[in-house]
Amino acid sequence: MKFKAYYSSSMGNLYCVTAANGRRLLVECGVTWAKLQKALNHKLGNITGCLLSHSHADHSKSVEDVMTAGIDVYSSLPTFEALGVAENRKANIVGDKDRFAIGDTFEVFSFVLHHDVPILGFIVHADGEDLLFITDTMMVKQRFGLAFSIVVICCSYDVAVLREREATGDIDPSLAKRLLLSHMEQETTKLYLRESCCMDKCTEIWLLHCSRDNLDAEKVRAEIESEFFTRTLIAGKENQNGRN
Repeated sequence: MKFKAYYSSSMGNLYCVTAANGRRLLVECGVTWAKLQKALNHKLGNITGCLLSHSHADHSKSVEDVMTAGIDVYSSLPTFEALGVAENRKANIVGDKDRFAIGDTFEVFSFVLHHDVPILGFIVHADGEDLLFITDTMMVKQRFGLAFSIVVICCSYDVAVLREREATGDIDPSLAKRLLLSHMEQETTKLYLRESCCMDKCTEIWLLHCSRDNLDAEKVRAEIESEFFTRTLIAGKENQNGRN
């Protein structure tokens, strides 16, 4: 199983999981349809479905186009309702602690996270491996007891940097507060990896939604890689032209 990040910022999020048989599973669709197609080299025939965490546009922008293309989307009822697509025949409603198959390749477990709108995290199983996907949340309470091969997790800001920017007037206090209450701070991310994840089989850690202005992402990436002896990547780094 392989994971690829195409976009990961407040400007848009798009990821893909590829199994050994070539089947692909999209995770998020928060870019324009044109960008999504270009990222996938206009090859959609082996896309088996799309997991959608929540309704914010940077994660869901092209959901109607994805459905129109005949791709099943899996998310919560509140998310589909917020996007106005709950009645679409390609909308597959899942919730907390649901297990479901996508085609004959992927098995998925969904679970509730904590954000300012209803949101789900996912565990994707394929090729005898498990991938953990956690985005836009201030914390994760669940422990899963699995040895994940790939961990994809939110690491949005450094609270010290955020407080300094707020004190100097470099960031709007309301935006700073929203980050505190809706995204994972770097130490929270490290603590979850350290205390709640079995890293024995982990080959890759991907850091999502790393804020250009509120985090020294490369420093954090290096620290995590050094602590866990695991290749660590900043998701969508080459496409991050916007702020988080």
